Amino acid sequence: MRLFIRVADAGSFSRAAADLELGQPTVSRRIQDLEESLGTTLFQRTTRALSLTEAGTRFYKRATDILTEYDEAEAEARGLEHAPVGLLRISCSHSFARRVVAPAAAGFLAAWPNIRVDLISDDSITDLVAEGVDIAFRLGELRDSSLMAKKVGEAAQVIWAAQSYLDRRGTPQHPSELTAHDAVVFRHSRQTTWELSKDNERVEARVDGPFRASSGETLLEAAAGGLGLFLAPAWLASECTGEIRLVRVLPDWHGPSLPIHAVWSSGKLRGKAKLFVDHAEPAIAAACGLTRPEAARGQG
Repeated sequence: MRLFIRVADAGSFSRAAADLELGQPTVSRRIQDLEESLGTTLFQRTTRALSLTEAGTRFYKRATDILTEYDEAEAEARGLEHAPVGLLRISCSHSFARRVVAPAAAGFLAAWPNIRVDLISDDSITDLVAEGVDIAFRLGELRDSSLMAKKVGEAAQVIWAAQSYLDRRGTPQHPSELTAHDAVVFRHSRQTTWELSKDNERVEARVDGPFRASSGETLLEAAAGGLGLFLAPAWLASECTGEIRLVRVLPDWHGPSLPIHAVWSSGKLRGKAKLFVDHAEPAIAAACGLTRPEAARGQG
């Protein structure tokens, strides 16, 4: 069962064999024996790719839960002195990895020295099953899916700008003036509207500018370089504000809160993944200034 999960995570018999220091024929034979004992095909095999069948996907989820339960039972039987071991694979955006997850990982690894962390920082959505990810942090509203999720933070978005930009273009005094300003915005949106609020007042401002990018980190540097206004949470802009490369604009106004969720593939949040989420939550709350986390639910 563990071998099956390793092959599914690796997406390759040869890669799984190399990771486990086994011969590829041995891995292939054991998987074939498992399929014969179950009376079903777990993998679709082609010359270019290896993927799970529908039966394989169902078995993967159940097998993961079964092995997690076994590992917890084994740890309990050995006593509380039995420390968790092995690889923990985490996925999140590049900016969140750099400013929140990586600093949290330092304290986590000091507390659990037998765990190794493999951090995938990618601004695209990572396939948790295909990449063998144990826990991912997703920013923004979640799409409905089979993934499980736990809200771990929520950060208000506010407007930032370089002082050089404000000296050149002036400082807006009301959101209605934003359409006359340049903004740095995410490239996946053809039209960007900032929804801003103050007390009971709500304003929608259409913004645009000469620079778009797919990465929050890149947009942050563009704003710090004076290319325009930037709507972002404080945890993203903290480094630049500490160096006084960015200042707050319209300080009484804020945009929609940006929720942060921990997501995982199936079952309860357990083992090394739960340990890391529990460890990271205070750091996330401090970065966001926030939040009371919500219970897990089937979204991702």
